[in-house]
Amino acid sequence: MAKKRAKKKVAAKKGSGAVERVPRKEDYTAARLTAHVERIREQAARLAGLARSMEDAGVEKILVDGHAMLLRGMNQIDNFADNASRALREAKTAMLDQ
Repeated sequence: MAKKRAKKKVAAKKGSGAVERVPRKEDYTAARLTAHVERIREQAARLAGLARSMEDAGVEKILVDGHAMLLRGMNQIDNFADNASRALREAKTAMLDQ
């Protein structure tokens, strides 16, 4: 039996009270990207602090719920960085072609 494909959700109409979907593509400025980088730095510092606390306390390992979410999130950041790099290359090429 073949798997059924998920149907695409239709974007909600404005004023309908339903939550609108986030657009697939967004414009980014250097400042907006820098703000996201700062948030990632803060998250990395929190994780590094947890690792230091484990070492200081002599805790060998912990069982953490949500492990798969962390891996998916890191993969998403990699994908975003690749897409942003490609968009930057395309923007530079477009500027040279003018």
